[in-house]
Amino acid sequence: MNDSVWIVGASMTPFGRWPAEDAMSLGATAAAAAVDDAGVAWHDIGMMTAACALDVMPAGQRIQKLLVQTGIPVVNVTNACASGATAVRVAQLAIASGEVDVALAVGTEQMGKMGMLLVNQQAPRDRFEPAGRYGAVMPVEGVLGTELMPGVFAMAGMQYALRHNVDVRHFAQVAVKNHRHSTLNPLAQYRKELSLDDVLAADTVAYPNTIPMCCPTGDGAAAVVLASDAFVDCLDPGVRQPATRCTTSTR
Repeated sequence: MNDSVWIVGASMTPFGRWPAEDAMSLGATAAAAAVDDAGVAWHDIGMMTAACALDVMPAGQRIQKLLVQTGIPVVNVTNACASGATAVRVAQLAIASGEVDVALAVGTEQMGKMGMLLVNQQAPRDRFEPAGRYGAVMPVEGVLGTELMPGVFAMAGMQYALRHNVDVRHFAQVAVKNHRHSTLNPLAQYRKELSLDDVLAADTVAYPNTIPMCCPTGDGAAAVVLASDAFVDCLDPGVRQPATRCTTSTR
């Protein structure tokens, strides 16, 4: 087992609307830049993990093909909004277990301007009958709960609020903090600071979430290069000094 796993390189593309790009080209751009930032060679990379929730084809192999680096073992992951974090976790555990010394994790998405709801409008129904697989009654969106992300997180937030005695202003403060941080990142999709009053006065998407409290859809990619203790010890001091240690806990 490796005692530590280190982030030795990182990169991200600007996030926004990139209609002339696809998820694979965005992912390849981020991957190549992260490897360059790490100061490692492609032959040092023992594994690549790739995440792309909205593309049905394996992202990792296609990204590698664009980079003419097709010999690296690939693990593709899909885990909804946590896909990118899962790709990093899989790479981290591979290094912690001693399977490889260096791994590249990439997350990429091309969402375009599909809107926050990501759903086709359907005619309302007043009668629901068993149909489809296992006789499921579908769809029931808005009748028996919701599967739309703003609504799902609104319900989870309200449950948390009741348990921990917090209110909408506490949630809004998170959005205020996030928007303030966005002004420091030139690659962020939106870079506008908002006050608490701005967040609370905006249109409500699903109570208590207003528009500034919801994640926008857009296009972009990010990548990190992870390495073991032993590999980091062999790196140039200019790369080793800014390396960031990750926890390797499996809990």
